Amino acid sequence: MPLKKIKWEELIVDDRLIPYVETTQQIKETQSFIGRRRAIKALLFGLDMEKDGYNVFVVGLPGTGRKTFIKHFVGEYAQKKPVPSDIAYVMDFEDPQKAKAIFLPPGKGIDFKKDMEKLVENLSDKISKLFEGEDYKIRRKEIDDELEEEQERMTKDLVEKAQALGFLIKFTSTGVSYYPMKDGKVLKEEEFTLLSEDERKRFEENEKKVQLIIDAAIENVRKLEGVYKERVKDLNRYALLFATEEFFSVIEKKYPYSDVKEYVHKIKEDIIDKVSSTKKLAELEYYFKRAYSVNLIVDNSGSNCAPVVYEDTPTYHNLFGKIEYIEREGMLYTDFNMIRPGTLHKANGGFLIIDASELLVHPFVWDRLKKVLFAKQLSVENVDTAYGYSTIASLETDPIPLKVKVILVGTPEIYELLYAYDPEFEKLFKVKVELDWELDTTVENVSDLVAFITDYTREKHTLPVKRDAIEKIVWYSTRLSGDRTKLSMKLGALIDLIEEANFFASKRNSKVIGSEDIKRALIEREERLKLVVEKYDEMFKKEDLMIDVSGKVVGQVNGLTVVNFGDFDFGLPVRITAKTYLGSSGILDIQREADLSGQIHSKAVMILTGYLGSKYARRVPFSIGVSISFEQVYGYVEGDSASLAEVLAIVSALSRIPLKQCIAVTGSINQHGHVQPVGGVTEKVEGFYRICKLKGLTGEQGVLIPKANVRNLVLNDEITEAIKNGLFHIWTVDEVDEAIELMTDKRAGIMNKNYEYPRGTVNYYVVQALKNSHDLAEGKIKSRKKQKDNKK
Repeated sequence: MPLKKIKWEELIVDDRLIPYVETTQQIKETQSFIGRRRAIKALLFGLDMEKDGYNVFVVGLPGTGRKTFIKHFVGEYAQKKPVPSDIAYVMDFEDPQKAKAIFLPPGKGIDFKKDMEKLVENLSDKISKLFEGEDYKIRRKEIDDELEEEQERMTKDLVEKAQALGFLIKFTSTGVSYYPMKDGKVLKEEEFTLLSEDERKRFEENEKKVQLIIDAAIENVRKLEGVYKERVKDLNRYALLFATEEFFSVIEKKYPYSDVKEYVHKIKEDIIDKVSSTKKLAELEYYFKRAYSVNLIVDNSGSNCAPVVYEDTPTYHNLFGKIEYIEREGMLYTDFNMIRPGTLHKANGGFLIIDASELLVHPFVWDRLKKVLFAKQLSVENVDTAYGYSTIASLETDPIPLKVKVILVGTPEIYELLYAYDPEFEKLFKVKVELDWELDTTVENVSDLVAFITDYTREKHTLPVKRDAIEKIVWYSTRLSGDRTKLSMKLGALIDLIEEANFFASKRNSKVIGSEDIKRALIEREERLKLVVEKYDEMFKKEDLMIDVSGKVVGQVNGLTVVNFGDFDFGLPVRITAKTYLGSSGILDIQREADLSGQIHSKAVMILTGYLGSKYARRVPFSIGVSISFEQVYGYVEGDSASLAEVLAIVSALSRIPLKQCIAVTGSINQHGHVQPVGGVTEKVEGFYRICKLKGLTGEQGVLIPKANVRNLVLNDEITEAIKNGLFHIWTVDEVDEAIELMTDKRAGIMNKNYEYPRGTVNYYVVQALKNSHDLAEGKIKSRKKQKDNKK
């Protein structure tokens, strides 16, 4: 059967894909949103749709520029949207435990706040001068004198009426007292008892009258004082209105908005009440500064479009705001000035971008966000108060109408988790924007990638990139994708590479980034990460880990594995062996029996069992025991990429035909014997090459991979050069029999219609081995029966 050996030309980047420029300085047009056409279409729909629930969830893998793309695109989109209103909290004069929200046109809030501060300063000065002025003092004295005269008249009238009834009136700090009199003298208690019964009776009757007169007088005094207070209040009202009207008229003319007019009217009324009830001017000034200040929580004075806010720490208070407290003499105090806005307030009328994983980490945030979006209004409420964990009296804030487009950015796993377990999620986030993690390696997409590189170097003021360096960056992009026909969208990794290459280029005083700088950046990065690789290589060199890279061995083959250490993946060869024996028939997977294999690996063993049975046990049962093992592997084995190697080891063990040890094998198979693609082929090939180089390259060594994996090979320059010079080889196969022929240098053999293979082929020897084992097993059974018959 024909085998294909990969040529080195197939493994390099086609330089025809790269724009014909010397450096990125020659590139004029740039493309910020590389490979985002599908995402842009979905995102535009979500941004344009203004119906309830059409918030956006952006799904993409980390490192693919999700957040940068969303910030830039939404930022550009927001340029067409109007600037929302400024929002401020002020005192609710009807209920000081509440805060009233007022709305002003964008940019007016800060001016209103400053004008109110000036007004308060002018008020204190004007009121001080007003009450110290002669005109006010004269008018106030007239009212005070009238009150005093009326009080004296009422007192005199009370005294005279009491004397006429035989009682003396005395005024004390605790109230009004009265005593019986006779002949102009106050009667003592013993003198009162000596009076005649008629006199005592008369005094008792008159005492009741005096009490009624006193009660009436006290009531009249109260009414008089009420009238006095009203007169003083009216005086203050007219005086204050006259004195302060110029200030308020300026405010009302400058801010002809309903919220401001209502607020100014309330201030006027409050000033009159507070001036009438407060005696100390210092207390009045302090009250004015606190009560008439403006807590501007949303200031859009510096904006020319709708806000785009990215919240990188979406805690409860950061998103929804909070009410702060101060401690005074052991008591907690707060007012509207201590309301702090959240990013939802700042993003209102625009767009709020949040990392979904961060959002779900913080308690109560996801639940409150859903409630706020459903209610379409936002109140400032501390988390302990909102969820009933605090009994402390708190401020109540006016709810603010909420019109914001929330954009969550997360991984596919988070999206699926929310969609599956939160029924409210799909009601609020109806637009899913999927970001692709790779692009086809076309001229257009490569040009877009180069434009992105150009845009970045200009924005970050790095050195321009030469064409050979661009070619190496494109190569690295395909390596990240694991497919030469695809460009990776892990733009963060490309940016890191450019920055590191820029560092090395600057270090050698170059004016451009060349391919040598890209190569050095990659080598230096690998050097920082490959300590574990070196430790493994040392064990291979000392033969603590045993691998043969030359010769032939029966029932033994070099498989390939990929080891992942989070930030670094590398390949390692592993010895796979198979042994046959008479006894229980079937395949014994030692890894599975020792609970050191996963479900996929176990499934793969079952598949190869089915394949071997259908291929070799058509006329003879599979009556031989086979054990397979991954030698010196003490960890967990998972995956099906060793299926082809395991089949080769079993075939070799059954046929007694040795396998080449200079070739490592990777690939999975199905029950028809077709070789299927596997993952990590680049790391596997590089891993076996590394060990061959360590033990000595012979020119015969190489790797056997599935044909479908050719496009996944993105090898480093050293291996490509070795393949070019004939020191290392890569073969591809579609069928198991192709691999058998390469590994044994013998024909595999094709089954005829009688289920037989040509004599001298590998498959023929496998069938013969099964027949021999079956005959042996049958012979033993007949011998045992004969022995039993003789005994009888």
